[in-house]
Amino acid sequence: MLNHHIDDKTVQNFFDYYYHDRGMLKWQGFMLSDHVSALRKEHKEAFDDSFMYMDFQSVHEELEHKGQQHIKAVATYVNDDGNKAILSGIVMNLQPNQVTIMTDDDEIILSISQILLVQ
Repeated sequence: MLNHHIDDKTVQNFFDYYYHDRGMLKWQGFMLSDHVSALRKEHKEAFDDSFMYMDFQSVHEELEHKGQQHIKAVATYVNDDGNKAILSGIVMNLQPNQVTIMTDDDEIILSISQILLVQ
């Protein structure tokens, strides 16, 4: 039986200069392939809400109605980053291809084609 005397300084020296922690790589072998493929499938099949979107004409008509009635419009739209966002405000100016909406903080100009849904 080996009887090595190892002090704390030697151990600390080993971890500081010689030991390389592989991080998450050492745990990848524990993930079952079925579990990984199920996670990937779940990520790809996110909730499809495209059936709720309005066409261009319906969006324009709804914005026109909200503007005439001076009712607050809640618009779901695609922002510059490609993500969905929600905007709430009064329709100030409606043109054939864009709308100006006055929120509590600012005036926002959106293209009608960016808007997915108006409530």
